[in-house]
Amino acid sequence: MNGAALISITPATQSPVTHFVWDWNGTLKDDLDDLLGAMNSTLDLLGEHPIDRDTYQALHCVPIPDFYARVLGRPLTGDEWATAEGEFTRFLSQRPVRLRKGARALLAHLRYSGYSQSLLSLLPHTRLLAETAESGVTHLFDRIDGRRAPGTTKAQALATHLEAMGRPLDGHHEVLLIGDTRDDAVAARVVGAHVVLITGGLENAASLHQASAAVADGLNQAVELGLRLVPHSTRGTALTTRSGTRQPIPGPRPEIDRRGASRRTH
Repeated sequence: MNGAALISITPATQSPVTHFVWDWNGTLKDDLDDLLGAMNSTLDLLGEHPIDRDTYQALHCVPIPDFYARVLGRPLTGDEWATAEGEFTRFLSQRPVRLRKGARALLAHLRYSGYSQSLLSLLPHTRLLAETAESGVTHLFDRIDGRRAPGTTKAQALATHLEAMGRPLDGHHEVLLIGDTRDDAVAARVVGAHVVLITGGLENAASLHQASAAVADGLNQAVELGLRLVPHSTRGTALTTRSGTRQPIPGPRPEIDRRGASRRTH
C-alpha cells in the first residue's frame, strides 16, 4: 500500500488515545530529490563529484557533517562547512513545498477521527512554519516545533515537544512517531514512544531495518501498522476502504513493536 490510496477512519465511539508525532522532511514532505539537488550543488561548489539518489539514501546519517564526511571520504574544513550550509539553504529556498501524495488527506482524516497530531522537525522553526503554511496543513496539527537551537538532537527535541504539550515524560506508550530515518527511531526509543519508519525518504529500506523498528512502504501503511503498536489505540475504530468496506484494525501486536537506532538536520 502507498500514500496515494485513500483510506478513511471511522470515528471512534470513544476518543482515540493515540497521539501522532509526524516528522517533516522525507516523511510528510516529499523532498528527497530537492535535498539531493542541494547536496550536489554544494558538492559542485566544493569541487567534488555529484552523487545519485541511491548513494544519498545509503550514506545519509546525522549529524550532517558526518554525512558529508561519508560522501567525501574526509571531514569538511570549517570554511567548507560554512559554504555547504549556505549553498544548501540557498538551493532549497528556491524549491516549492511538495507533500507526499495523499498526505494532506490522511492528516485530515486522522484529525476528523479524533486523533491528536503534532509536527516535529529539526528544520529551523521559522522555516518549518513557513513550509507548513505554504502546504496548507498548519491547522491539522495541535503543535508544530522546528529546531530552535543549533546542535539539538531529535531525541532532545521530542522530549521538549511532548513536555510542552503537557505529556509526562515517564514513558509515552500512547505516542506514535512516524518518520523516515534511524534517528527518528532513536528519538522514539529514548522517550518510550512507538515508532514506524517509512521508505522513500532520506534513508533506504536497508538502513531503516537496521534500526530494529517497524518499517512501512507509505504513509497509510505506517498509520495502519502504528495503530497496532499502541495499546488500546484502536478501540471502537475501523479503517474503511474507498469501496466502503469496513476493516476493523486488529488489536495490539507486541511482536512488531521493534525499536532502534541514529540523528539529522537536513
